[in-house]
Parts: sequence; structure tokens; C-alpha cells
Amino acid sequence: MVFIRTISTFALYCQQCGKIHLHDISHFCVKNTAIELKCSCNHVQAQLSRAGSRQFLLSIPCVACQSTHNIVIDRKRLLRTAVDKVYCTKDNFELGYLGEHQAITETLANQKREGVSLIRETDSGESDELIEKQHIVLGILNKVHDIAEQGGIYCPCGSDAVEADLLPNHILLECLKCGSYFTLAAQTEHDLQAVQTLDSIELVPQRYLAKRIDCE
Repeated sequence: MVFIRTISTFALYCQQCGKIHLHDISHFCVKNTAIELKCSCNHVQAQLSRAGSRQFLLSIPCVACQSTHNIVIDRKRLLRTAVDKVYCTKDNFELGYLGEHQAITETLANQKREGVSLIRETDSGESDELIEKQHIVLGILNKVHDIAEQGGIYCPCGSDAVEADLLPNHILLECLKCGSYFTLAAQTEHDLQAVQTLDSIELVPQRYLAKRIDCE
């Protein structure tokens, strides 16, 4: 007897609360009308629909690059893949996984164990940084976007064309017109709490910036 898997799992990081949520979706339930994949916090993480008889379309709004990633997934690939990563191609920012439920849960569990092991080996004591990094970065980006929507990001040149760039331990805000900048630490829960207290951000003139240098 041949068993054909008809349920696939979409494990997506919520770009509102930062947690990862697993969606078990039957292939037969996916129609031309998009299905909303919601986090437990009720935020819509993505939409899933048909893209032809043998393909699916996964649409994910991305807080990292402020665009929507439309990912076409072949049904055969989805059935044969145990775990496949979904990420922002612009910033290489991890958005989640798709594939088989057990394989995904094992992958997530292994990642957590590896993080704990690394903490013990280095005695760094920064478990939030290694295990909660996705939550921290998403939380900071969401706050920055809230400030921007309220007109709270100011540049000395008067331009409002500001881009957010993800660096290893920081988020760089840069004016596309004059190059003025502002850096936000994005490593620990303390960094996230500090950003939550901000109502406005004033960029610094470019002459003070050694651009694209990884600050430690």
C-alpha cells in the first residue's frame, strides 16, 4: 500500500509577536481563494492559494524589506521535501519553514538545543540573544515602522526616504537622499525594551558613519 501525504506544515515566524506558529494544511482545502494563515495572536502571517492545478502560492508580507514575497511552491516538491526554509531574499532574513510536521518540529527542537549547547560552551549567558533573536529583531522593526508611520523619523536634510538595513547585531536606518543614519542595537531583550520607549528618531549626518562596518 502506497501512502501519499496530503497535509503539509507551514511554520512561520509571526511578524507581529515574533513567535513561530505551525499550520497543518490539507492540500484539498487550498482553492483559488486565498486561505489566511493566522498566528495565535490573530495576526495574519501569510496567505495560501492555488497557482494552477499542481502549484500553490504563498504570499508573505515581510517586515524586513517592507514588501510581500510571493512564493510559488510545486506540489511534488512540497510532498517530497521534509523541511525547506522560507526566507527574505533581499535581507536573507528567515521567515519560516515548510514541509512535514514532525521533521519541522525536530528541526526547531534541534536549533533550540544547539543554542543552549553553544551558551554552555561559551558561557556567554545570552540565551535571549541566541534563542529569541528573531523575536527581538521583529519587535524592533515593528516599532520603527510604527514611528515612521506617525512621522517620527527625522533627517537633517528633511527627506522622509529612510531605509532599514539588517546588520548582524544592529538595525541601520539610513536616509536614501543624504546618507544620514541611526543605528539600533538588536541583540537582547533589553534592546527591544529600549526601542519601545522611543517616540521619535533623529538621524545623524553621514560624516559620523563608517558605512557597513559590523559594530561589535
